[in-house]
Order: sequence, then C-alpha cells, then structure tokens
Amino acid sequence: MSIEFAGAAKARELRTYFSRHGRIYIVVDATGDDVQVPERLHGDPALRLVLNVRMPQQIIIGDDTLESDLTFSGTPYHCVIPMQAIWAAYVPEHQLENGILWEDDVPETIRTVVKAVRSMRDDVEISAQARAEALLPGDEKLADVQRDIPARGKKVGHLRVVK
Repeated sequence: MSIEFAGAAKARELRTYFSRHGRIYIVVDATGDDVQVPERLHGDPALRLVLNVRMPQQIIIGDDTLESDLTFSGTPYHCVIPMQAIWAAYVPEHQLENGILWEDDVPETIRTVVKAVRSMRDDVEISAQARAEALLPGDEKLADVQRDIPARGKKVGHLRVVK
C-alpha cells in the first residue's frame, strides 16, 4: 500500500486547519463508490459535514482517509472519506474566502455550475452596462442605472449564515 503524497499533504493541511479552528465544515464529493456515508447522502457532489473537537467520538484524519462515527439525524454511521473526495474546508462563522479549496479535487459538476453562474453574472453586467450607455447623459434614469452597475472587480453578492 502506498500513500499518495498529495493526499498526505492535504491531510496535514486539514489537520492543522481543524486543530486551529476546532469546528469546521468539510465539503465532500460523495459520488464515488469509495466514499462511505449514509445511502441517502451518497451521490451529493457537495456534501457538507461538520467536524468539531468537542464531538465525543474520535475523528481520525489519516494520510489517505478521514474516518469517524458521525451522527446523521440522531443515528451514528461509520464514515470513511478518502482525502481526494474532500475538496473544501471552512469555518462556518467566517467568510467562505477564509477557507481552503483544493481546486484539483472539485467535482466537474460543481465546476460546470460555477462556470454557468459566472457566465450569467457577466451577461447581466454587460446588459446593464449596455443599457446605461444607450441612455442620453441628460436622462435622469442614467444615474439610477449607473448606481445599479457594480464596479469592476467589486463583489456584489454575499453569503449570510442563518442560525
């Protein structure tokens, strides 16, 4: 049995991140046959699992897998998650930009969705810019349209944690 160096490096980074924050979400591509999670969750390319140092069960982050008896709707389930199936980790209370993303492990379905959303957002920005340019400078609607156009490079959306 050989350990993949990329998996071992990811495991080390995940262990460090987990020990630093104490409570994190990991995002798992649960579509692979080697991912052992409850059957109803299998097939989700963006399954979020909570890891907390205060959990009573042991969480083992090995060089090639993460293993623990996690609880789902009150029922414990022995989960085994290969390192290559984990593609992100973040602290729920912080902004997503402060998390870790392992781009090489992001599932293709997620890449496709992100690409489509970005394309739609770009189309909306171009459409708003075209409308603004079509208006005459003296038109009072111009100020309203320009106010609604996001500045280049400025983020317009945000995520909010709802408890």
